[in-house]
Amino acid sequence: MKPVTRAVTPHTMWDSRPVLGFAITEHCNLRCPHCIRDDVTTVRSLEPELIASILDQARAMFGSVAASFTGGEPLLHPDFESIVEGCVVRGMPYRFVSNAWHLKRILPLLRRCPPESVRLSLSGATVATHDGDRGSGSFHRVLMGVALLTRERIPCYLSMVVDRRNRHELRTAADLAESLGCLGLGYILPQPTPGSAARDSDLGPDDWWAVTREIRAMAGESDRKTAITLDYGHPFGGIEQPCETFAGRRLYVDTRGRICTCCQLSNYGFNETEVVADLSTTPLADAYPLYRARLEELRAAQRQRSDAPRGTDPFPCLRCCLASNKLQWLDAYQGSEWHLAAHTPGASTATSPM
Repeated sequence: MKPVTRAVTPHTMWDSRPVLGFAITEHCNLRCPHCIRDDVTTVRSLEPELIASILDQARAMFGSVAASFTGGEPLLHPDFESIVEGCVVRGMPYRFVSNAWHLKRILPLLRRCPPESVRLSLSGATVATHDGDRGSGSFHRVLMGVALLTRERIPCYLSMVVDRRNRHELRTAADLAESLGCLGLGYILPQPTPGSAARDSDLGPDDWWAVTREIRAMAGESDRKTAITLDYGHPFGGIEQPCETFAGRRLYVDTRGRICTCCQLSNYGFNETEVVADLSTTPLADAYPLYRARLEELRAAQRQRSDAPRGTDPFPCLRCCLASNKLQWLDAYQGSEWHLAAHTPGASTATSPM
Protein backbone atom coordinates (compact mmCIF):
# COMPACT_ATOMS: atom_id res chain seq x y z
CA MET A 1 0.00 0.00 0.00
CA LYS A 2 1.09 3.57 -0.58
CA PRO A 3 1.76 5.68 2.51
CA VAL A 4 -1.17 7.84 3.56
CA THR A 5 -0.60 11.47 4.47
CA ARG A 6 -2.95 13.38 6.69
CA ALA A 7 -2.92 16.63 8.55
CA VAL A 8 -3.00 16.46 12.32
CA THR A 9 -6.21 18.13 13.42
CA PRO A 10 -7.66 18.88 16.86
CA HIS A 11 -9.25 15.99 18.70
CA THR A 12 -12.59 14.84 17.38
CA MET A 13 -14.90 12.18 18.76
CA TRP A 14 -16.64 11.80 15.39
CA ASP A 15 -19.85 13.38 16.63
CA SER A 16 -21.23 13.50 13.09
CA ARG A 17 -20.74 9.82 12.23
CA PRO A 18 -21.26 6.55 14.09
CA VAL A 19 -18.30 4.64 15.46
CA LEU A 20 -18.16 0.88 15.05
CA GLY A 21 -16.34 -0.52 18.06
CA PHE A 22 -14.83 -3.96 17.55
CA ALA A 23 -13.33 -6.20 20.22
CA ILE A 24 -11.06 -7.86 17.71
CA THR A 25 -9.26 -10.30 20.01
CA GLU A 26 -9.30 -11.73 23.51
CA HIS A 27 -5.54 -12.21 23.44
CA CYS A 28 -3.68 -10.03 25.94
CA ASN A 29 -0.17 -10.14 27.34
CA LEU A 30 -1.33 -8.59 30.65
CA ARG A 31 -3.72 -9.67 33.42
CA CYS A 32 -5.07 -6.45 34.96
CA PRO A 33 -7.25 -7.03 38.06
CA HIS A 34 -9.84 -4.48 36.93
CA CYS A 35 -10.34 -6.01 33.47
CA ILE A 36 -13.89 -7.16 32.77
CA ARG A 37 -12.59 -9.63 30.17
CA ASP A 38 -10.49 -11.77 32.48
CA ASP A 39 -11.62 -15.21 31.27
CA VAL A 40 -8.68 -16.62 29.29
CA THR A 41 -9.89 -20.23 29.20
CA THR A 42 -11.09 -19.64 25.63
CA VAL A 43 -9.34 -17.01 23.54
CA ARG A 44 -10.99 -15.83 20.33
CA SER A 45 -10.13 -13.39 17.57
CA LEU A 46 -12.58 -11.79 15.17
CA GLU A 47 -12.16 -12.81 11.54
CA PRO A 48 -10.86 -9.95 9.31
CA GLU A 49 -13.33 -10.91 6.58
CA LEU A 50 -16.27 -10.41 8.95
CA ILE A 51 -14.90 -7.05 10.09
CA ALA A 52 -14.61 -5.94 6.46
CA SER A 53 -18.14 -7.13 5.70
CA ILE A 54 -19.59 -5.28 8.70
CA LEU A 55 -17.74 -2.10 7.74
CA ASP A 56 -19.11 -2.30 4.20
CA GLN A 57 -22.64 -2.89 5.46
CA ALA A 58 -22.35 -0.01 7.92
CA ARG A 59 -21.09 2.36 5.24
CA ALA A 60 -24.02 1.40 3.02
CA MET A 61 -26.43 2.13 5.88
CA PHE A 62 -24.92 5.22 7.48
CA GLY A 63 -22.77 6.78 4.76
CA SER A 64 -19.77 7.77 6.85
CA VAL A 65 -18.47 5.56 9.66
CA ALA A 66 -15.31 5.18 11.72
CA ALA A 67 -13.79 2.12 13.38
CA SER A 68 -12.45 1.64 16.90
CA PHE A 69 -10.47 -1.45 17.91
CA THR A 70 -10.12 -2.88 21.41
CA GLY A 71 -9.48 -6.27 22.93
CA GLY A 72 -7.80 -7.89 24.81
CA GLU A 73 -4.80 -6.20 23.29
CA PRO A 74 -5.81 -5.41 19.69
CA LEU A 75 -2.22 -5.33 18.45
CA LEU A 76 -1.99 -9.06 19.21
CA HIS A 77 -4.59 -9.91 16.57
CA PRO A 78 -2.65 -12.00 14.03
CA ASP A 79 -4.22 -10.06 11.15
CA PHE A 80 -4.16 -6.56 12.65
CA GLU A 81 -2.30 -5.27 9.60
CA SER A 82 -4.91 -6.44 7.11
CA ILE A 83 -7.72 -5.11 9.33
CA VAL A 84 -6.14 -1.65 9.41
CA GLU A 85 -5.37 -1.69 5.70
CA GLY A 86 -9.01 -2.58 5.07
CA CYS A 87 -10.07 0.59 6.87
CA VAL A 88 -7.66 2.76 4.91
CA VAL A 89 -8.68 1.27 1.54
CA ARG A 90 -12.29 2.13 2.40
CA GLY A 91 -11.37 5.65 3.46
CA MET A 92 -12.53 4.95 7.01
CA PRO A 93 -10.70 6.56 9.93
CA TYR A 94 -9.77 4.18 12.69
CA ARG A 95 -8.44 4.35 16.23
CA PHE A 96 -7.40 1.80 18.81
CA VAL A 97 -6.65 1.30 22.50
CA SER A 98 -3.40 -0.36 23.54
CA ASN A 99 -1.24 -1.17 26.55
CA ALA A 100 1.73 0.02 24.42
CA TRP A 101 3.80 -3.16 24.66
CA HIS A 102 3.70 -3.82 20.90
CA LEU A 103 3.58 -0.31 19.45
CA LYS A 104 7.20 -0.28 18.31
CA ARG A 105 6.66 -3.51 16.38
CA ILE A 106 3.77 -2.11 14.35
CA LEU A 107 5.24 1.35 13.79
CA PRO A 108 5.88 0.69 10.05
CA LEU A 109 2.17 -0.11 9.68
CA LEU A 110 1.14 3.08 11.48
CA ARG A 111 3.35 5.09 9.14
CA ARG A 112 1.62 3.59 6.11
CA CYS A 113 -1.84 3.67 7.64
CA PRO A 114 -1.90 6.42 10.27
CA PRO A 115 -4.74 6.13 12.78
CA GLU A 116 -6.99 9.02 13.68
CA SER A 117 -5.77 8.61 17.26
CA VAL A 118 -4.34 6.09 19.72
CA ARG A 119 -5.33 5.75 23.37
CA LEU A 120 -2.83 4.16 25.75
CA SER A 121 -3.93 2.61 29.03
CA LEU A 122 -2.50 3.88 32.31
CA SER A 123 -2.85 2.27 35.74
CA GLY A 124 -0.85 4.87 37.63
CA ALA A 125 1.38 7.91 37.25
CA THR A 126 4.45 6.20 38.71
CA VAL A 127 6.45 3.09 37.92
CA ALA A 128 5.50 1.45 41.22
CA THR A 129 1.76 1.92 40.80
CA HIS A 130 1.48 1.19 37.08
CA ASP A 131 3.80 -1.82 37.09
CA GLY A 132 2.14 -3.10 40.25
CA ASP A 133 -0.96 -3.70 38.11
CA ARG A 134 0.56 -4.45 34.72
CA GLY A 135 3.95 -6.00 35.38
CA SER A 136 7.56 -4.88 35.33
CA GLY A 137 8.48 -2.65 32.39
CA SER A 138 4.90 -1.67 31.54
CA PHE A 139 5.23 1.96 32.60
CA HIS A 140 8.33 2.38 30.45
CA ARG A 141 6.42 0.95 27.49
CA VAL A 142 3.72 3.60 27.87
CA LEU A 143 6.30 6.40 27.99
CA MET A 144 8.06 4.97 24.95
CA GLY A 145 4.73 4.52 23.17
CA VAL A 146 3.77 8.16 23.67
CA ALA A 147 7.19 9.22 22.38
CA LEU A 148 6.87 7.06 19.27
CA LEU A 149 3.36 8.30 18.47
CA THR A 150 4.29 11.92 19.08
CA ARG A 151 7.32 11.59 16.80
CA GLU A 152 5.06 10.25 14.07
CA ARG A 153 2.55 13.07 14.70
CA ILE A 154 -0.18 10.58 15.61
CA PRO A 155 -2.60 12.07 18.16
CA CYS A 156 -2.08 10.29 21.47
CA TYR A 157 -4.34 10.10 24.52
CA LEU A 158 -4.03 8.38 27.88
CA SER A 159 -6.78 6.60 29.83
CA MET A 160 -6.39 6.02 33.55
CA VAL A 161 -8.54 3.60 35.51
CA VAL A 162 -8.92 5.10 39.00
CA ASP A 163 -9.02 2.97 42.15
CA ARG A 164 -7.71 2.98 45.72
CA ARG A 165 -4.17 2.21 44.56
CA ASN A 166 -3.78 5.29 42.35
CA ARG A 167 -6.42 7.68 43.64
CA HIS A 168 -3.66 9.89 45.12
CA GLU A 169 -2.01 10.21 41.68
CA LEU A 170 -4.78 12.05 39.82
CA ARG A 171 -2.87 15.32 39.52
CA THR A 172 0.45 13.59 38.93
CA ALA A 173 -1.13 11.72 36.02
CA ALA A 174 -2.50 14.94 34.53
CA ASP A 175 0.90 16.60 34.81
CA LEU A 176 2.54 13.53 33.28
CA ALA A 177 0.17 13.54 30.30
CA GLU A 178 0.89 17.21 29.70
CA SER A 179 4.65 16.81 30.01
CA LEU A 180 4.55 13.98 27.46
CA GLY A 181 2.57 16.06 24.96
CA CYS A 182 -0.59 13.95 25.08
CA LEU A 183 -3.67 15.66 23.69
CA GLY A 184 -5.88 14.33 26.45
CA LEU A 185 -6.20 12.23 29.58
CA GLY A 186 -9.45 10.46 30.38
CA TYR A 187 -10.16 9.17 33.87
CA ILE A 188 -12.27 6.02 33.98
CA LEU A 189 -14.57 4.82 36.75
CA PRO A 190 -14.10 1.05 36.46
CA GLN A 191 -16.92 -1.35 37.09
CA PRO A 192 -16.13 -3.61 40.04
CA THR A 193 -14.85 -7.01 38.96
CA PRO A 194 -14.09 -10.18 40.92
CA GLY A 195 -10.40 -9.31 40.65
CA SER A 196 -10.78 -5.78 41.96
CA ALA A 197 -13.28 -6.83 44.64
CA ALA A 198 -10.96 -9.59 45.87
CA ARG A 199 -8.14 -7.13 46.47
CA ASP A 200 -10.52 -4.41 47.74
CA SER A 201 -9.22 -1.81 45.29
CA ASP A 202 -12.56 -0.41 44.13
CA LEU A 203 -13.43 3.12 45.15
CA GLY A 204 -16.89 3.28 46.68
CA PRO A 205 -19.72 5.58 45.56
CA ASP A 206 -18.89 8.34 48.04
CA ASP A 207 -15.22 8.33 47.04
CA TRP A 208 -16.20 8.74 43.42
CA TRP A 209 -18.04 11.97 44.06
CA ALA A 210 -14.83 13.38 45.57
CA VAL A 211 -12.77 12.10 42.64
CA THR A 212 -15.25 13.63 40.19
CA ARG A 213 -14.98 17.02 41.86
CA GLU A 214 -11.19 16.89 41.80
CA ILE A 215 -11.02 15.91 38.13
CA ARG A 216 -13.47 18.60 37.09
CA ALA A 217 -11.44 21.17 39.00
CA MET A 218 -8.29 20.15 37.12
CA ALA A 219 -10.16 20.25 33.81
CA GLY A 220 -11.08 23.87 34.53
CA GLU A 221 -7.52 25.06 35.12
CA SER A 222 -6.83 27.74 32.54
CA ASP A 223 -3.13 26.97 32.13
CA ARG A 224 -3.63 23.28 31.35
CA LYS A 225 -3.13 22.40 27.68
CA THR A 226 -3.93 18.69 27.86
CA ALA A 227 -7.67 18.03 27.81
CA ILE A 228 -8.81 16.44 31.08
CA THR A 229 -12.01 14.43 30.83
CA LEU A 230 -14.17 12.01 32.77
CA ASP A 231 -14.76 8.95 30.64
CA TYR A 232 -17.67 6.53 30.88
CA GLY A 233 -19.18 5.56 34.19
CA HIS A 234 -18.70 8.71 36.23
CA PRO A 235 -21.54 9.90 38.48
CA PHE A 236 -24.01 12.58 37.49
CA GLY A 237 -25.44 15.04 39.96
CA GLY A 238 -27.47 17.15 37.56
CA ILE A 239 -28.73 16.69 34.02
CA GLU A 240 -27.37 13.36 32.81
CA GLN A 241 -25.64 13.31 29.45
CA PRO A 242 -26.24 10.09 27.50
CA CYS A 243 -23.27 7.87 26.80
CA GLU A 244 -22.18 7.31 23.19
CA THR A 245 -24.29 4.15 23.02
CA PHE A 246 -27.57 5.73 24.13
CA ALA A 247 -26.77 8.82 22.04
CA GLY A 248 -26.67 6.62 18.93
CA ARG A 249 -23.03 7.34 18.15
CA ARG A 250 -21.55 3.89 18.75
CA LEU A 251 -22.18 0.25 17.85
CA TYR A 252 -20.26 -2.55 19.51
CA VAL A 253 -19.28 -5.94 18.06
CA ASP A 254 -17.68 -8.60 20.27
CA THR A 255 -14.99 -11.14 19.38
CA ARG A 256 -17.65 -13.60 18.19
CA GLY A 257 -19.02 -11.11 15.67
CA ARG A 258 -22.15 -10.39 17.70
CA ILE A 259 -23.65 -6.92 17.95
CA CYS A 260 -24.14 -6.10 21.64
CA THR A 261 -25.86 -3.32 23.51
CA CYS A 262 -22.62 -2.08 25.11
CA CYS A 263 -18.94 -2.97 25.45
CA GLN A 264 -19.18 -2.51 29.23
CA LEU A 265 -21.79 -5.26 29.45
CA SER A 266 -20.01 -7.68 27.13
CA ASN A 267 -18.41 -10.68 28.87
CA TYR A 268 -19.45 -9.23 32.22
CA GLY A 269 -21.45 -11.10 34.82
CA PHE A 270 -23.12 -14.49 34.47
CA ASN A 271 -25.38 -13.92 31.45
CA GLU A 272 -25.30 -12.66 27.86
CA THR A 273 -28.32 -10.36 27.92
CA GLU A 274 -26.25 -7.80 26.01
CA VAL A 275 -26.08 -9.95 22.85
CA VAL A 276 -28.52 -8.84 20.14
CA ALA A 277 -27.58 -10.72 16.95
CA ASP A 278 -24.79 -12.70 15.31
CA LEU A 279 -23.53 -10.62 12.39
CA SER A 280 -21.89 -13.65 10.80
CA THR A 281 -25.38 -14.93 9.99
CA THR A 282 -27.61 -11.84 10.29
CA PRO A 283 -27.18 -8.81 8.00
CA LEU A 284 -26.52 -5.56 9.82
CA ALA A 285 -29.61 -4.05 8.20
CA ASP A 286 -31.73 -6.71 9.93
CA ALA A 287 -29.82 -6.61 13.22
CA TYR A 288 -29.85 -2.84 13.62
CA PRO A 289 -33.62 -2.47 14.31
CA LEU A 290 -33.32 -5.25 16.88
CA TYR A 291 -30.38 -3.42 18.43
CA ARG A 292 -32.28 -0.14 18.65
CA ALA A 293 -35.27 -1.90 20.22
CA ARG A 294 -33.03 -3.62 22.79
CA LEU A 295 -31.41 -0.29 23.64
CA GLU A 296 -34.81 1.25 24.30
CA GLU A 297 -35.66 -1.67 26.59
CA LEU A 298 -32.38 -1.19 28.46
CA ARG A 299 -32.89 2.57 28.63
CA ALA A 300 -36.26 2.05 30.29
CA ALA A 301 -35.01 -0.69 32.62
CA GLN A 302 -32.02 1.30 33.91
CA ARG A 303 -33.88 4.58 34.38
CA GLN A 304 -33.70 5.98 37.91
CA ARG A 305 -36.89 5.48 39.94
CA SER A 306 -37.80 8.07 42.52
CA ASP A 307 -39.97 5.50 44.32
CA ALA A 308 -37.08 3.02 44.67
CA PRO A 309 -33.75 4.87 44.80
CA ARG A 310 -30.53 2.90 45.02
CA GLY A 311 -26.93 3.81 45.64
CA THR A 312 -26.07 2.97 42.03
CA ASP A 313 -28.55 5.52 40.63
CA PRO A 314 -26.02 8.29 39.86
CA PHE A 315 -23.71 5.81 38.08
CA PRO A 316 -25.02 5.07 34.55
CA CYS A 317 -22.86 2.02 33.80
CA LEU A 318 -23.74 0.37 37.12
CA ARG A 319 -27.44 1.07 36.52
CA CYS A 320 -27.23 -0.77 33.19
CA CYS A 321 -25.36 -3.65 34.84
CA LEU A 322 -28.03 -3.90 37.51
CA ALA A 323 -30.85 -3.70 34.95
CA SER A 324 -29.15 -6.46 32.94
CA ASN A 325 -28.78 -8.74 35.99
CA LYS A 326 -25.00 -8.53 35.68
CA LEU A 327 -24.13 -7.94 39.34
CA GLN A 328 -25.06 -11.26 40.97
CA TRP A 329 -21.38 -12.12 41.38
CA LEU A 330 -21.16 -9.31 43.97
CA ASP A 331 -23.07 -11.57 46.37
CA ALA A 332 -19.73 -13.27 47.03
CA TYR A 333 -18.30 -9.91 48.15
CA GLN A 334 -20.91 -8.60 50.54
CA GLY A 335 -18.35 -6.33 52.17
CA SER A 336 -18.03 -4.38 48.93
CA GLU A 337 -19.56 -0.91 48.96
CA TRP A 338 -20.93 -1.64 45.50
CA HIS A 339 -22.79 -4.69 46.79
CA LEU A 340 -24.44 -2.46 49.36
CA ALA A 341 -25.20 0.25 46.79
CA ALA A 342 -26.71 -2.22 44.32
CA HIS A 343 -28.89 -4.09 46.80
CA THR A 344 -29.96 -1.54 49.41
CA PRO A 345 -32.40 1.25 48.54
CA GLY A 346 -30.92 4.65 49.27
CA ALA A 347 -27.63 3.06 50.33
CA SER A 348 -25.35 5.83 49.13
CA THR A 349 -24.83 8.91 51.26
CA ALA A 350 -22.84 10.56 48.50
CA THR A 351 -23.48 14.16 47.63
CA SER A 352 -23.50 15.68 44.19
CA PRO A 353 -20.36 17.43 42.92
CA MET A 354 -22.49 19.95 41.06
